[in-house]
Amino acid sequence: MGVALCATFCVNEASAQIKAGEGQVSIALESNSSYYMKDEVLADIDLYKDEDRKRGNFGSNDFLKVDYTLGKFSAGVQVDAYLPALYGYDLYDYQSRKSNMTGFLTKYVQWEDQNWGVRVGDIFDQFGNGLIFRAYEDRNLAFNNSLAGARAHYNFNNMVSVKVLAGLPRVYDVRTKNVVWGGDLSLSISDMAGWNDGYASIEGSYVGRYLNDISSIEFRGIDSKILNLVSGRANFEYSGFTFRGEYAAKLNNDIFAMNDEAGKGNAVYLDLGYNYKRFSVSANFRRMRGMTTRAALLDGAAFASGGNLLNYVPTLVRQHTYSLAGLNPYMGAVTGDEIGGQIDVYYSLRNPKVRNKYWNFHANFSMFNTLDHKFGGGRIDGNVDDFAKREGRNIWLDFNVDVERQWNKTWKTTFFYSYQRQDVDKYDMEHGHYADAHIFVVDATYKINKKHSMRFEAQYLAADNYQGDWVAATIEYNFAPKFSFYVSDMWNCEKMNDPENAMYDNLYFHNSTQEESHELLHYYQVGASFTHNSFRAQLSYGRNREGIVCSGGVCRKQPAYTGFNLAITLSF
Repeated sequence: MGVALCATFCVNEASAQIKAGEGQVSIALESNSSYYMKDEVLADIDLYKDEDRKRGNFGSNDFLKVDYTLGKFSAGVQVDAYLPALYGYDLYDYQSRKSNMTGFLTKYVQWEDQNWGVRVGDIFDQFGNGLIFRAYEDRNLAFNNSLAGARAHYNFNNMVSVKVLAGLPRVYDVRTKNVVWGGDLSLSISDMAGWNDGYASIEGSYVGRYLNDISSIEFRGIDSKILNLVSGRANFEYSGFTFRGEYAAKLNNDIFAMNDEAGKGNAVYLDLGYNYKRFSVSANFRRMRGMTTRAALLDGAAFASGGNLLNYVPTLVRQHTYSLAGLNPYMGAVTGDEIGGQIDVYYSLRNPKVRNKYWNFHANFSMFNTLDHKFGGGRIDGNVDDFAKREGRNIWLDFNVDVERQWNKTWKTTFFYSYQRQDVDKYDMEHGHYADAHIFVVDATYKINKKHSMRFEAQYLAADNYQGDWVAATIEYNFAPKFSFYVSDMWNCEKMNDPENAMYDNLYFHNSTQEESHELLHYYQVGASFTHNSFRAQLSYGRNREGIVCSGGVCRKQPAYTGFNLAITLSF
């Protein structure tokens, strides 16, 4: 579908705007498709299973968005088409229809005046940091929890801003029957006092959720079908300093996970920053207990899936772009009870008279611990059974630095180092299994002339107690502004054997020989991209490692596969 739509739209791509009477139409297309090929090596060690490919060897996530604007009025529709959904996306597992082809329509009409606005249809919005409510779309996760309902907002001289909304949240490709409503109020103290040198405000939010579609899950200590959530916030900016703080809480008992006791959740979030010329520092801190909020109480694993959320609780750690640094990212404590944060420091050393020479320095440190909690248990004849107590412990630590140097018009290099320590066992277990990793990266770009450039990237991961060492390399050739080509490989190069738990080693049982042996796998990729104005297409082929993919601090599990990938984006 994505390729067919692109062929239709590319004819008109040269037109940057489409006039429709006195108004204007804008169109955006995004298509991500994969053709999965059987990999005998992966199949022999059960990383690829035919029974898991229930919907064939092709997957495609496609999004077509059309908006119309006429003065203060606007309206739009978006078609999400999964033909079927790509493997590794939760939506694939929880699609409500048996057909391979699933579509979902998002639509809205709205009126935006200078100080007020009204929207009816599907709503995307956020209160504060999203701790009690965030309706948003993330296509990298095939995630969309928009509210089907109405929203109105009003602003009085930038001093008072108020917003109210209500609707039914989306969970994958269906609408729940659970009504969600809420309001947000912001008071600008600085505008009220006529203070122009800085900014100060206090804010508050309320969200309610009514459980209308109770499934087979029995209430476990829930005292009301209505869940009430509140948050209070304070913001301050002055002379390079920034402070943002939020406290959020659930006022009623709620279930965080299928095998958890019901309880009242709460969270404290602090964001501090300072910048002066080319120096800046920022720090985030969060203490949270049971604040993840579900849109619906679904059966089984769908209960805790990423698409069944009303709020936004991202991991406050650096989202690494280098493959080995992000090989085993932090996903947050499975208990939902954690304390920690991160700090970032930036400094740029530049001579204003020499534009082609500079240094950029960046250091980051993040750490998270679990809180004391109860976990486990189940329901036997309606009774709660066997909740174990777990003491809080460190589950994540990452210290990383990168130094970027522009040497001249031709050469630019980046040197990156990260030390990571993670409890790779389940965080609810009585004892953890800690893995230490040192990651080294050298990244160099050589500019041949105004249009041609090459980039070289080499990575090494030295591991302790978890799957052994890894190496990775990438070579990329760019022919600006249209073409780019690359080839890469990531190789697990050290044999590891943990007799107590096979998940920590690379010793596999081979179906073909009925014997165990180490399989030091190569995860290779070759690809090319083409860009013209607002059209971009990228085609790649290779083997992809089973692991975790994160977007915006929210993660999903990606299965191992080998095949072709085609990504297309177009807007006009």
